[in-house]
Order: sequence, then structure tokens, then C-alpha cells
Amino acid sequence: MRGLGQHTNLTPLLLALLLCCAPGVHAARLAIVVDDLGYSMRQSQRVLALPGPIALAILPFAPRAQAIARQASTAGKEVLVHQPMQALGRSHNHPDSGTLTLDMPAGRFVDLLAQAIDRLPTAVGVNNHAGSLLTQHAEPMNRLMAQLDARGLFFVDSRTTHKTVAVEVAHQWHVPVVQRDVFLDHVRTPVAVKNEFERALGIARRNGHALLIAHPNELSLDFLEAALTRLPADVRLVGVSALLPKPDLAGSGPRENSAFQRISLAR
Repeated sequence: MRGLGQHTNLTPLLLALLLCCAPGVHAARLAIVVDDLGYSMRQSQRVLALPGPIALAILPFAPRAQAIARQASTAGKEVLVHQPMQALGRSHNHPDSGTLTLDMPAGRFVDLLAQAIDRLPTAVGVNNHAGSLLTQHAEPMNRLMAQLDARGLFFVDSRTTHKTVAVEVAHQWHVPVVQRDVFLDHVRTPVAVKNEFERALGIARRNGHALLIAHPNELSLDFLEAALTRLPADVRLVGVSALLPKPDLAGSGPRENSAFQRISLAR
């Protein structure tokens, strides 16, 4: 049987159409971040064993953060600095965890952020842990984005509040940014987790891509271990960096940020 290229009756346009219709060519892209890592090696091992380019968001001052980050990088997984930020309530605000706060002096803010990033030198980006208060305010977000711009890192807005200004400020700094679409386990029941995963797939199909954030609890890890082995054919698992906007080659834009060079090497 002759191949497609040997069928002289097929025009170049028809060949292009056939190739475009091949499975996976236009698959919706789904990226997954697992937050809150850094304490349990058992949890991190389960995350590392998940198929595909799952990103690990690691609390920088957690006792096993650096060991987990090294393992993730060796395994070819993207590492994010899961930076604690001040929340509206008190439950997520722990001064000893390196939390960035609204009333923190600028110098202390920058130093603490620098320490967090330095602890995870293989990280390609940062996302917020909590932060429903801090991410609403432009001044601390400007401090944050200035540091990410200088270090060539991207930002993932976990969107712990609909009032977040993080994406807007990131754009002003030309910092590559992407935002969460779905929390897998905001409600921790099997039915809710399944429904949220299906919702993420629907968003990916509708918009071409979706970002799902999960947490390393037993329910979510059990679900992901099963679900990712039977991902629908029209959805493709990608790294978080694959969802970042492409550099604007026509004018001044995110291309000036060195994150794109680091990301291209990490893919």
C-alpha cells in the first residue's frame, strides 16, 4: 500500500487537511499543578509517579522542600515556588512560614521572597499559597513581579480571590503569567472531585487549554492516579509553561523576559 505522499492525486491542500485532522494535533491542553508539597516525602513520591508533566508547587521553607525539588527536577517535572501570602482570614497566615504580608516593610518583603526563591533554585515559576488579601493589592504585587522579572520566572495566579490584581500587574511587568481555572478538591468528596475534573476538561475543550490545581490528599491523588491513565484522546496533558502566552515578536512584550529562555529548556 502506498503512503499518503505517494498518492499523486491528493493535492497539497487535501494532505494538509488530513494531517490537521490526525488525532492529537488539535487536542485541548490540560496543565496540572499539585500544591502544598514540602512536608511529606510519601506524598511527593506519589505526585512524581503521576504520568505526564505534572508541576510540583513546593512550600519553600518546608523541611523537605529542597529534597523534593531536586527529585522533581531529576524526574523532569516543573518546580514552582509555592510562596505563602497573606490571606483574608487568620487560618492561612503563619509568620514563621515565610508569609508575605501587606504591612511588611518593602525591604523585608523583597528579602523574604529572595530567600524563598533561592531555596528552590531549579524553580521555573512562582505561585501563591493562600494570598486572598495580598493579591488584591497592587503595591505588593509590583514588588513581587519586579523580582520575578529580574530572575526570569513566570507567575501562576492561584486565584484565591476574584479580586486579584496579580495578572494585571504581571502584564505591566511583562512577566509571563497564567491563572488557575479549576481547583480539583475545593470540596473533598469523590463526586465533587470527579465533577471538577470534568469541568476542567470542558474548559480545556472550549478554550483550548485549562489549568487545574490539586492538593496532595489521599482522595485527590487516588483520583489523579486513575484519571490520568484514561485521559480522553482529545485532551493532552502539558506542562504549566506550555500555557504561557507566546512572546510578542512584533513589539515590546514578554519576550524581553528571560523566563522564556528557561522555559524552553525545561519543556
